[in-house]
Amino acid sequence: MYEDLEGFELSYSVQIDSDRMLELLVDEVETGDSVWQATNASGQILNRSERYQDQARCLRDGLNQLLPQ
Repeated sequence: MYEDLEGFELSYSVQIDSDRMLELLVDEVETGDSVWQATNASGQILNRSERYQDQARCLRDGLNQLLPQ
């Protein structure tokens, strides 16, 4: 379902609520690209972004997507 993110490492994570985490994954070896993903308490991926070249923008968009308005 989701593309393999070989070479990407977990750079940052924040708990959104009791059931969800937002994770920022970064390809620190090759491109520096990043993706955000939402996971549940058991680590299952609920949602994942496309690749970003800007880590700050990636994190911002992930937070905007997952935090209640």
